[in-house]
Amino acid sequence: MIRRLEIWNHALIAHVRMDLDEGFHAFTGETGSGKSILLGALGLLLGQRSDSASIGLQSDRTIVEGDLYAPQLQAWLGQEALPADQPILVRREILRNGRSRVFINDCQATAKHLKVMGEALVDLHRQDDTRDALTRSKLLAMLDKGEMDDNALKPYQDAYAEWTSAKAKLAELRRIAQSPSGDAEYLRHQINQLAALDLESTDWEDLTHQVQSLSHATSLTRALEVALSAGHADDVGFLESIGVAKKALSSVAHIDSDIQACLERLESTAIELADLMDTLDQLVDQKAPDPEKLQQLLSRHDALQEQMSKHRCNSFAELLDKEQDMKARLDNLDNLMERLEEAELHCNQKQHQMEACGEQLNLARIRASESITELLLPRLHALKMPHANMAWTFQPCEADEWGMHNPVLSFSSNPGSPLMPMAQVASGGEKSRFMLALKASLAHLDSTPIVVLDEIDTGVSGDVAAQMGAAMKEIATGKGTTQVLAVTHLPQVAALADYHHEVSKSTDGANTYIEVNKLDDKARTLAIAKMLSGATVTDEARLQASKLIGLKG
Repeated sequence: MIRRLEIWNHALIAHVRMDLDEGFHAFTGETGSGKSILLGALGLLLGQRSDSASIGLQSDRTIVEGDLYAPQLQAWLGQEALPADQPILVRREILRNGRSRVFINDCQATAKHLKVMGEALVDLHRQDDTRDALTRSKLLAMLDKGEMDDNALKPYQDAYAEWTSAKAKLAELRRIAQSPSGDAEYLRHQINQLAALDLESTDWEDLTHQVQSLSHATSLTRALEVALSAGHADDVGFLESIGVAKKALSSVAHIDSDIQACLERLESTAIELADLMDTLDQLVDQKAPDPEKLQQLLSRHDALQEQMSKHRCNSFAELLDKEQDMKARLDNLDNLMERLEEAELHCNQKQHQMEACGEQLNLARIRASESITELLLPRLHALKMPHANMAWTFQPCEADEWGMHNPVLSFSSNPGSPLMPMAQVASGGEKSRFMLALKASLAHLDSTPIVVLDEIDTGVSGDVAAQMGAAMKEIATGKGTTQVLAVTHLPQVAALADYHHEVSKSTDGANTYIEVNKLDDKARTLAIAKMLSGATVTDEARLQASKLIGLKG
């Protein structure tokens, strides 16, 4: 429920605070007094779209704040990482630059959060909202509430989910079978091409190194021969020169330890150089040009490169992975037909289960429609629609998560007139009475905690008005509903409310302001008398107002 609604600088509202209790609240006031502005501010608190044009002249922002008691949102607040304090303090600021800021329990939030809260807590109905109320989703939701203990929706939705899952798996198998990659023979051919290259026994880095080396064999052997010549050349070869140096140092090494150390290093160098010369000598033979071997290696290297390019692999490792992937896919394709048959059988079974649950759901909804009709027609007759008649039809449609049928509500208010879809035949006043009677008929079922009725009683009077007020009163006492906030022009409705708020305009000569006052018994009697007689309040009007208020119990 809404415990407090406070508004600053919204259109003609400078500042308004309303403290609200449980029950039926009526909001009255002359035409143009600002009742719609009040509801617009409430809409901002419920996540409706903001407009900087509605900001008043008092400051650069509109602020709407409210205290909402909603224990049912406790878990949702936690999921959204918002403080779960009760009551929930909601604040929305609309800035003149077009930006909007939202706070929930003093924590930054979004307009989407407000919209979720609004949809969970508030049912807002205006006179022209009947079309939306008769959409498939709304009608199905109403019928499912009217199912009472049948609870046929969940089994259907479970079966529908299983069927859609089975259908998706079957579609994927069919896609694989029909796609080029689903051709087992072609896939086997690709695998054979890679198998011929024996990827697993291939050392790609060594192969690349050998190709590089043999491609430059002439240059390599020439360099090796020059290096060997430098080591072995008579008189000037470095091996011969080191031998001369060793001989010279050997004659005096026993005299000086530093020279002995140099001799040892020279001997070590001579050994290393001799080993190096042996290696160079071997490399001359190993690196010698071999056109035949080079051609073999180039052919294998090019074949591997071609496969890497064909399969869009950036490395040899990716080509190895591709081969394993194709082998796995071939294993799957080898029994694809068997798997397709199993998937088709499974999908058909799930479809039959879903259709069976769908028929049970539709039967439950038909029973619910009959119960709703039985509850609704007497209320319509009491609302001065004595010849009102209605019927439901359920037309098959493509299955979705809500069922396999489209409900159509047909209506007639005149004797002898054929039943036709309600949106086409009912007048505005008839639609209003119909929707109010419907809400009252379903008030014993779970509903939103707060019901807002915006001039839903326009165009009626007399006993019908009293009956509409009684219906609103019944909604306020229904299961799950804690508050009904009704904007009305009818004294019969206002008199039946638990609380009466009067919306009015005042001016200081320069500016116009909207005010909302909660009326005490005396002021309430006067307000209802004015609604009965106009600006001049007669004693008769006062007496009639007192009688209306006295009848509210």
